[in-house]
Amino acid sequence: MTRSVVHVILLASLLAIGRPAFALQGSISVGGRVGTLGVGAEVAVAVNEQMAIRGGIGFLGFEVDVTERSNLASNRTAELSLPGALYTVGAEQSFGVLRAEAGLLVKSGDPAYEITYGSGASIDIGGGYYREPDVGTLTTTLVSRSMAPYALLGFAPNLSPAIALRVDLGAAFPLNAGFEMSATGDPAVLSSSGFRADLEAERRDAENDAGAFLSYWPIISIGLRYGLR
Repeated sequence: MTRSVVHVILLASLLAIGRPAFALQGSISVGGRVGTLGVGAEVAVAVNEQMAIRGGIGFLGFEVDVTERSNLASNRTAELSLPGALYTVGAEQSFGVLRAEAGLLVKSGDPAYEITYGSGASIDIGGGYYREPDVGTLTTTLVSRSMAPYALLGFAPNLSPAIALRVDLGAAFPLNAGFEMSATGDPAVLSSSGFRADLEAERRDAENDAGAFLSYWPIISIGLRYGLR
């Protein structure tokens, strides 16, 4: 999938270079960005004075201790793991300093939320009750297709040979999104039909609680870009 994104960006560059009047003067910009798409870089290639093809990569790939934010019972911790990288390629239309953009987002992995239970912790999973060490960890992974459409609105001046601020707000819309759950602990407990039924019930409850939040990945990004001549 990542190769496909690179191929699209290269093709857009070649098409732009093929336009002798506009594309050879100030039609490419490069920049950096930070936000929910990660910390990374981007390049934009103008098709004409109002439209451009933009591609970028953002690096995430870190783990965050979210115990305090998770409102968990005592004797347990929580950690959120994010995908290693997010790639984007899309077409943007300028309206003065405002822009509208749509395209595809490609992710290198799925975000996962893991609860680790301390010694002797009591655990409610899908209505069934367990204790550590019968269950040591419970991991919920948000799975979806590796590619997702996105749309956003943004602020940035037209391509120019100067440094400019860029702000994007929007969302990506994961396809076939849902939760998968897994656990570690005593193999005899984890393989039992009762535990598997409880785990499935817990998974369904989590999806019901998430509701529409399963269906989008918020895009909030700020960065700088520089137009090249």
